[in-house]
Amino acid sequence: MNNLIKNIYTPILSLFLFAIGSGLLNTLLVFKLNSNGEGSIAIGAMTSFYYLGLVFGSFKIEKIIIRTGHIRTFSTFAAILTAAVLTHSLTYDLYLWLCLRVISGFATAGLFIVIESWLLTVGSNKNRGTMLSIYMVSLYLAQVLGQLLLKFNSPDSSALFIAIGITSVLSIIPLSLTKIQSPILEEASALSLKKIFSLTKTGVVGCFCGGLILSSIYGLFPLYLIQTTSSDFVITGMSVVILGGMFWQYPIGKISDKIERRKVLIFLSIGTAICSLLLIFAIQSIALACFLIFILGGLSFTIYPISISHACDSLKANEITSGTQALLLAYSLGAVMGPLISPIFMSLIGPNGFFVYMILISSFLIYYTFWRQSVTDTIEPDEPFITMPTTSPLISTLDPRGD
Repeated sequence: MNNLIKNIYTPILSLFLFAIGSGLLNTLLVFKLNSNGEGSIAIGAMTSFYYLGLVFGSFKIEKIIIRTGHIRTFSTFAAILTAAVLTHSLTYDLYLWLCLRVISGFATAGLFIVIESWLLTVGSNKNRGTMLSIYMVSLYLAQVLGQLLLKFNSPDSSALFIAIGITSVLSIIPLSLTKIQSPILEEASALSLKKIFSLTKTGVVGCFCGGLILSSIYGLFPLYLIQTTSSDFVITGMSVVILGGMFWQYPIGKISDKIERRKVLIFLSIGTAICSLLLIFAIQSIALACFLIFILGGLSFTIYPISISHACDSLKANEITSGTQALLLAYSLGAVMGPLISPIFMSLIGPNGFFVYMILISSFLIYYTFWRQSVTDTIEPDEPFITMPTTSPLISTLDPRGD
């Protein structure tokens, strides 16, 4: 374990530093857009454009790394991300900011892929599960810390954009000074989404719905909290939902190793719908709201990795790496669409339209999974649960189930 930490602490530290800024930026932009009089549609589009850049970058950047190397690629994309973030502080123009979010998403994909490919060089079948856990905990803790930075300055100030730029620049240092040999990255082939859908329909639909839900939580939940509570509680609420997502993945994953994962997926969807319904009435009670938000984070954040694990139960070992890349594409399509759909409910119904949207997506997943259970045989857990981040297709090669 000590040897593993020694080998991965530099790329993990780089991840931690730029993820602090990335987590802060998502929520900060919601504050900025709201203060400039933008509605939920514009705020949702801002999040959707970020995921659009992330999707495009995730499937295009490997060729750049192969051509230019890891350190130079990381430095380049960190510089691009810094420039995009700092440009936000210079002027406010909605259409310019939308373009900047696409650029930020593309650059962020590059940073994720460099770090994940670096981790491949020190990972083995025996420690990849541990390494993925360290990766996920670092990512979520950094996002929580990013939320807490909002307490130190007004969202109306440009200082927070500068702080995000600083974290992006600082993230270059650990990876640039590492003694770990730069890895050789080979181009990977992926199963088509159509092929993977024919093998595991529930897995694909679960990943797609996970994208619809999580992107809306990151992009529209802060707006909901701004409209229904106080600015201080936005920071608390976003921190608690991310911590819930981090805390509950492992115990729920272990449960899914013992019973059929579709039953777990139904439980997660029912729980997400119930928590969403209760939060409509409990949001003004701080203690109860925090408890429900923590549970909501744990349930909703786990839909994607449970869906991945269910899909892996239907795939051959040599199909898992390429299969999870296709499933990430399904998640990403949902992540692009979610922030465009959920604001419609908020515009028509009001702030509570956010949770109406959550209930409808969860209900659809409940219905679909029940239906698939009724027309197909029981699929017993075959591969162990592994918590999977939604960063880039390359992370699938760290999945020990693929060996």
